[in-house]
Amino acid sequence: MPIFVAVAALRCLIAAGLAAAIIVCAGASPAQAYVIDGVRWPGTTITYYPTAYRTAVDRAARNWDHANVGVRFRRASSASAADVIVKLGAQQCGGFSIVGWPRWWSQSWVKLSSGCDRDLVTLVATHEFGHTLGLGHEIQRCARMNPVVDYSGTPEFCEYHPISYWLAHPLKGDDIRGARTLYSSPVRVRAASRPRVIG
Repeated sequence: MPIFVAVAALRCLIAAGLAAAIIVCAGASPAQAYVIDGVRWPGTTITYYPTAYRTAVDRAARNWDHANVGVRFRRASSASAADVIVKLGAQQCGGFSIVGWPRWWSQSWVKLSSGCDRDLVTLVATHEFGHTLGLGHEIQRCARMNPVVDYSGTPEFCEYHPISYWLAHPLKGDDIRGARTLYSSPVRVRAASRPRVIG
């Protein structure tokens, strides 16, 4: 039975009168099918503080750090010092998060459910940190950013492997290319109405 990482693709309501957000546009060719769906974070470090699944969340942060995408995750000393708070959510095994930099709020968040084993949570948190970076769901090719993953950790458009494989190979080239495009290259921007929450 698949786990729906995308519990909901909700749009956040913003008070009237706020300026439009700036989001990054990256027209991906079929060879680069990644989806950039959020605002690039300023700077080269995103701090996070896990209130749940600390070891799994730290492993997820290291997965992105080892990919050398142009921005790094660093664990903050407290929740108040963090850019991103990682906490328990109410959904079944899965997660959801704000996509990209939430320029109107002082903090972003990731919610992980309490219904997963810790190895699977590492992969779900890796996916959610992809959203934190600004990546959307990839629906054309195998990627950690596919919207659905099964209990082996295999994303829906990937060939099946046991969870031990996915823990050793958590990100695919498509995920890394998307994040590098967002953080290591000059990007074009366009106006958008609201930041997004996605699973």
